[in-house]
Amino acid sequence: MNTDDMEGLDEETRKEIEELQRITREKDGGEAFAFSQFSIGKILYENDYIDNALSVWEKIDLNDKSEIYANALFEIGKCVLPRKSLKMEDLDKCIKIWEKIKREYSLEAYARAQHAIIFMHFLKGDFKYALITLDNILYTDCPTTFARANYFLGTELIKKKPFSEAYIASPLFMKSIELFPYESSCYRKICDLSVSVETQIIGNLYLQLFNKVLSIVGILKLDFGSSLIEEKSSERKLAHYTSTHTTNLLLSLDERNELPSSFRLNTINNVNDPSEGQLLINYLKGIKRGSFYAPDFDENLHAFISCFTFNHDSLNQFRLYGKKDNKEASGVSLVFKKKFFQSESTKDGLSFLAFQDELQSSDEFYVKQSIEDSNLDQSFQANKIANKQPVMRCVYLDPTSDYIQLAQRNQLTFYREFGDEKFTFENVDGAREEIIWADIEWEKYKFEINRKTKDFKNAFKELKEIYRVLHREKENLDNIESRILNDTHSLLDEILLPLKYLIKHSAFQEEQECRMIYITSLKDPKVKMDFGKFLYVEYEADVKAHLDKVYIAPAATQYQPYLAKLLCDSDAKIELSNNPYRQT
Repeated sequence: MNTDDMEGLDEETRKEIEELQRITREKDGGEAFAFSQFSIGKILYENDYIDNALSVWEKIDLNDKSEIYANALFEIGKCVLPRKSLKMEDLDKCIKIWEKIKREYSLEAYARAQHAIIFMHFLKGDFKYALITLDNILYTDCPTTFARANYFLGTELIKKKPFSEAYIASPLFMKSIELFPYESSCYRKICDLSVSVETQIIGNLYLQLFNKVLSIVGILKLDFGSSLIEEKSSERKLAHYTSTHTTNLLLSLDERNELPSSFRLNTINNVNDPSEGQLLINYLKGIKRGSFYAPDFDENLHAFISCFTFNHDSLNQFRLYGKKDNKEASGVSLVFKKKFFQSESTKDGLSFLAFQDELQSSDEFYVKQSIEDSNLDQSFQANKIANKQPVMRCVYLDPTSDYIQLAQRNQLTFYREFGDEKFTFENVDGAREEIIWADIEWEKYKFEINRKTKDFKNAFKELKEIYRVLHREKENLDNIESRILNDTHSLLDEILLPLKYLIKHSAFQEEQECRMIYITSLKDPKVKMDFGKFLYVEYEADVKAHLDKVYIAPAATQYQPYLAKLLCDSDAKIELSNNPYRQT
């Protein structure tokens, strides 16, 4: 294989392939050869040289290394699937290839192959064989794949035939609850409603409501752009305003030369907005009022948040947040790179909901996690630090009208980013013209945010309509036993939970806030406290390693040399705020 014929490969990638090609079965052994061929195939596949990748993977033999052989077979099956029109014979080809992967070759590869075969049967419309294949995957093969396969088939069954298949789907959600605690719990309860004739209509409405909530969460989640080049995404960096004291704790070693303090998500009770958690339900009920009450304290589903903004150098936010000795504009703005957050899409559940279903404490179905060599991701183990979390943009809502705005960058941030850069071109008359680059980027961004806003408004309106019909139908449940009635009320709260703390009052619109949210029980070992002061959850990602820039507020310029010392071993830049401000 000659890489010179592959125009899409850069020089570094070519050299990497050439180094791997030097490894031979005769000289270096079967395992080394198989690993090198598998690696070459992955590089080629990712660069869209599918046929070349296929020919490389086909060189790997079972006797080289069974685990690598199994993974190569899995990739070969993926190559069979065409990019455009999908035919039935393509699905059958994939199934035949993946059926060659045996459990004794690799437990994980076997489980993944069986999961893929389930998906092929689903595409063929053959739910019977999909369910039969599902029984082939054991928890001990790969806990994550076991959960994903059960969850996938459960959701497809209940979406396709919510009434007739609910009794089949319900146990599937029990098996997936370890990886999808929130979603599986809600779906399972919806299944319980759907199997009863008296509550089938309610169950179907809850299903519509839940799926609509999940779609809205997808709209609000920041994706930071899919490109590997960080500069491509307009929303690639977020700022967090804090004090110089906290910044020192996050960046410096303590007296015992130990690690810096962890970044914290603090209790929702500390926020300055009394309407937190109430605007959503008021909107759905059609209540338009400006006064709010203190909500009940919920120790089972308590929210911890950290706030970020698209406005990296905002005078107003410097004046409000991070004050030292109650002095305005005396803090800093920490600008984080996207890798500080959960920036990639995940196949798993809403990780910011550490939801505890009552079935999770039951031994009837739940497989113990004490099995050696468990592949279950650490984020589902009982640790004391929250793993990387997604960031959600807040929605600003005026409770007395129909005004809605999604958190977004403003035009000024583009001018500050691109400065006086200009794009020069020739017009139709041959004359040279200039366009300010900030204007070009602003127009592109405005188009995207308007599209996202439209999607949100449509989905939010549909959510309200489903809620209205659901509320009307629930009033017809008077003759249903009180236990079921109470279950429907608690299920409604659970379904709306992911959106509860993302809907904010329009009075705070200038902040253009995005949130990292973690909702859990106070019994969760991750929840720590400084008695009488803070309840908080520590975050896993290191601050210094993920900092892009630090803005110093106008009344904190004396800290510039100290921050420079703290960051001298990083690539983070330090800038003084561009905003004029004089203390009075």
